[in-house]
Order: sequence, then structure tokens, then C-alpha cells
Amino acid sequence: MNQRRLKVLTSTGPVKQDDNPYLQQLVSGLNGRVDVEPLSGRAVLFSRPDVFHVHWPSQLYRADGRAKTHVKRILSAVLLARLRARRVPVVLTAHNIASHEGERGIEKLLLRALERMVTIRIYLNESEQNDRSRGVVILHGDYRGWLDELGIVISSREPERDVILFGWLRRYKGIEELIAAAHDAHATLTITGRAIDSTYERFLAATIVDSPSTMLDSRHRDDDELVAEILRHRLVCLPYQNMYNSGALLYALSVGRPVLAPRSPSNEAIAREVGESWLMLYEGPLTAAILREALNRVPPSGSPDLSRRDWATGIALHIACYRTLVDAASRRIQPNTARMLLAADPAFRAHSAFNTPDQIL
Repeated sequence: MNQRRLKVLTSTGPVKQDDNPYLQQLVSGLNGRVDVEPLSGRAVLFSRPDVFHVHWPSQLYRADGRAKTHVKRILSAVLLARLRARRVPVVLTAHNIASHEGERGIEKLLLRALERMVTIRIYLNESEQNDRSRGVVILHGDYRGWLDELGIVISSREPERDVILFGWLRRYKGIEELIAAAHDAHATLTITGRAIDSTYERFLAATIVDSPSTMLDSRHRDDDELVAEILRHRLVCLPYQNMYNSGALLYALSVGRPVLAPRSPSNEAIAREVGESWLMLYEGPLTAAILREALNRVPPSGSPDLSRRDWATGIALHIACYRTLVDAASRRIQPNTARMLLAADPAFRAHSAFNTPDQIL
């Protein structure tokens, strides 16, 4: 029997070419099997979705400019009221443990209202920090298929420089600490990516003045250029504070470059998956000695095993999640019940031990 095609409203706007590759791959994979509707003013007022899928809650209450922010907050309050009245299941992908910028006032009220409505959380990693009673794991997919579709060939080459950090340049990523460690270790360092704002970009430019072996390139790079730049370096270093999820980490592994990152529950899980020669973990602040030790290690051969992170499996599990919640929506189920329903699905259990019923606490 043919099942009705589901409509999934997402908290993101229309996906653009330079958007997060994770989001682009997810929406592209889902589009052939469900109707994905991006959030808009019209969708808030008229859409009748089967599921509302939230990625970053701040998308509901932050915008460029004060006027746009006020309008977005009003529309989001209307949206949450409509979803609650229609008993629409809400899925929240846990990209972060907590927001990198603290919510205040109306933001906090909207966030709390949203969290009370969440039916299930999707965790992108197997961190011990995850609340097992409230969600299931669908591992963050890799980027090998993405790069292959773009025609980007990942070829082995002799690195010319030592260390690279890439991606959005934000204050919580420990970039100043990395600059100091690279300087003291006499290592060449490249920092590339868009800065979160012009003030921070100027700060980073001033910070590297006394480090002539450090290069700052604060612009967006297309994938072909970014891959080539990563392969020019021996090591990717991501010294983020309170590291939980990182697309950059999985991007680096997909390209075949080892990564140095702080020890955290989520990083420990990935290190067990790919091996500590591919993901080297350190305790405490990043120092020159830690950086030099990582650079002195014999580089791993071949490619890391990312076979558990294929997108076909991830897309199928997302759709199974949506359909299970829609089938049970009339009962207004709680997160622990939703979790039990999904844990009964053999596909979820096969994907991660986190999803087995005996892991419910």
C-alpha cells in the first residue's frame, strides 16, 4: 500500500549554494521522498505540515536588523501556537548542547516554548552527554559523496605547511590559543573562513601581527579550493571550547587529513570509530608541546573508516522518524515514548547501540 507523502516544515529558509553542506545534503536527500517546505512568513500563516523539524532554534528569533528580528519573533510565536493547536510533532536536531550566544528575554521565552513542544531529538553523535530518554542517534553524514558529486578528486600530495583551521571564525573556537601555540611551536599555520563579524576579523588580524608564519584568509572558499587548501597542510587543528558537534572535523576526515581536537565525550566517540591516529585528543589548554607532538606523529595511511555515516542510511532514518511520529501524533506522545517507538525499529538499532531499547534510562 502506498503511504501518503509527508510534508516537513523546516526551521531553515530556502537552502542556498553556500549554506552548510550538512543541511544541503539532508534537504536534497529528503526532497525526493517527502515534501520539504522552508520556513517563511507564508508558511507560518498557512502551512499545514505533518512535522516541524528544527535545526538551530535561533533561526526562529534572530535576524539581521531590529525590525526583522521583531517580525520574526512575532511570526515564530504564531507558528508555535498553530503547531501546538494542530498537535504537529516537533523534531529537534541537536547541533549544539547549548547556544553559543546566550538567549535573553523574549528569546528565552520562545526557546522554552519550543523545547516544551519537542517530540524527539536527533543526536548527530554518540556522546555520553546526550539524554538517552529524549532522542535517538542519526550520525552526522560524511562529505565524501558530496565532494564526489562536485567532481572534486581527493589525491594524495606532499603537504607544504603544518596546521590549518577552517570554517566559520567564531570566538568560542579557541583560535587565539591556536595562534599562540603555533607561534611557540615554530609551526606554520593557516586560518581560513569567514569571520562572524568585522570586529572579530580585525582582532584576529591584529593577533597574528607578531606571528609571520601564520596566514589569515577570512573569506568563504568553494569546496574545490578548500579541499586543495586542506591537503596543503599536515594537520587540521580545531581547539573549540566545549566541543560537541563539528562539521569541520568530519569534513577534514572525509578529505583524509588527521585532526587534533580537545577531548570531549563526542570526540571520544568519534576517535573510537576512526582510530586515534586520525583523531588525536588532548586534555586542557592547547600548548606548543601538544601541537608539536601531533605534528611529529607518523601520519596515518589510507582513509578513515566513515562507513557508518553514509547519507542513504541517514535519510532513511529521518523519514522513518517522521513517519513514526506522524502515525502516533494523535496521542500527543512524550519524548520518552517517541524514543521507545523508534528504538523498536531494527534500522535504528542497527545504526547505533545508543538506539537500543536497553539504553533507555
